[in-house]
Amino acid sequence: MVSLSVLASQFATFFKEKISQLRLTLSANPPRAPHYPSPLVPPPDFSILPPATEDEILKLILDRHNKQCGLDALPTSLLKHCSCVLARIITRNLSLAAGESPPQLKQSIITPLLKKPSLDKENLSNYRPISNRSTISKIVERVVQSRLTDHLVRNQLLNPLQSAYQKSHSTKTLLLFIHDHLINAIGRQQVTLPLSA
Repeated sequence: MVSLSVLASQFATFFKEKISQLRLTLSANPPRAPHYPSPLVPPPDFSILPPATEDEILKLILDRHNKQCGLDALPTSLLKHCSCVLARIITRNLSLAAGESPPQLKQSIITPLLKKPSLDKENLSNYRPISNRSTISKIVERVVQSRLTDHLVRNQLLNPLQSAYQKSHSTKTLLLFIHDHLINAIGRQQVTLPLSA
């Protein structure tokens, strides 16, 4: 029987190697341009993120589930309860302009999760890493995501056929689009064949 510390080290090594391999693969085969055709006008510079507002941070805190991480300094329910005071402190200390994140916000607790119950539990490749980060880290992520999404939408940089990370563009709308496209093609007596990417 392997000790828990040895098992944790094995998982850490396995996941680190997996990430290293993924980076090598991506650098050898860079992804295609996400927007085709390319925009006619180069987008404006996006090197500085607009600062967060206290109201924005307060809303993000109150919208959080009461789940928490072992890295959280206080329970999420207490953070919510004291959010009127803490939102001001978080906003003041959240420096988006620096473009850097404090080391504490980069930490996460990784839990290996078996992909399917029927898989061999002894084979590390049958697990996927689940990252659990602090509540504040997730709030910062949401702020950055909203800035990036606003920039992409405002400058029409999202592919018009993209069906994720946009309002009113879910998996359901994509399936309805494909279904409608197939039905119309069948109505025109065209051959229809779904292709995988």
